Amino acid sequence: MKKKLISSLLCIVLIFANILGSNVYAFEINLDPGIQSFIDKSKVNTKEAEAIYKEIIDTLNFQLYIEKNWSNLSVEKDMDLYNSTDKWVGKPGDILITVFDKTNSDINAITMGSLTTHAAFVDSDPTKVLELFQDGIGNRVNDWRTRYKKILVVRPKVEPKIITDAIAYGHTKIGTPFSYFSNIFNKTKIDKYYCSQFVWDCYFKSGVDLDGNGGKAVFPYDFLRSDKVSIVYKQG
Repeated sequence: MKKKLISSLLCIVLIFANILGSNVYAFEINLDPGIQSFIDKSKVNTKEAEAIYKEIIDTLNFQLYIEKNWSNLSVEKDMDLYNSTDKWVGKPGDILITVFDKTNSDINAITMGSLTTHAAFVDSDPTKVLELFQDGIGNRVNDWRTRYKKILVVRPKVEPKIITDAIAYGHTKIGTPFSYFSNIFNKTKIDKYYCSQFVWDCYFKSGVDLDGNGGKAVFPYDFLRSDKVSIVYKQG
């Protein structure tokens, strides 16, 4: 997965470096068809391309930082989660984030087309999650504790009403289709979603912006940068 991340993000970095007229590359790459489609359909100017380029580099660096500092991440432990033997994990509104792990066998995470990681959030019934797969947004079984070896549970530090509203809004979006490259750098375009965009939009529409770096895209790890959340559980 990490190789896929670096390869995919590097492809985009090189593309936008080319748009900017940079000579940072001197070799050929086989471009992912989805990335190529995004570039072909996007008419970005130099200023916009530069912003996207910087955001990609920033995202890649932050993800490598999390991997390097995994054992030292600050966790405000929710001992209910640590002591639980249930298959599900998290409390209503908690954001679930996968962490890169080469032994991860979950086919959805591998085939989602995500350049980063994967995210969902816990429903009012914590045995369920509101989650986006390739077949669209669904109210799915919360099996994250066993589905993945390495996960983080991130808890928004917000009023209970915001959590209730975010969950309610998420339910209105069930069935909305999946797309990544058509809106990756336009997070407010919500006719289709990618996973972390869906989670972000549910909270954004409920009154709080959890995108920690405020970029054009919102990647799962961007939630970790927000001062409005805390990590309450770490697995793996």
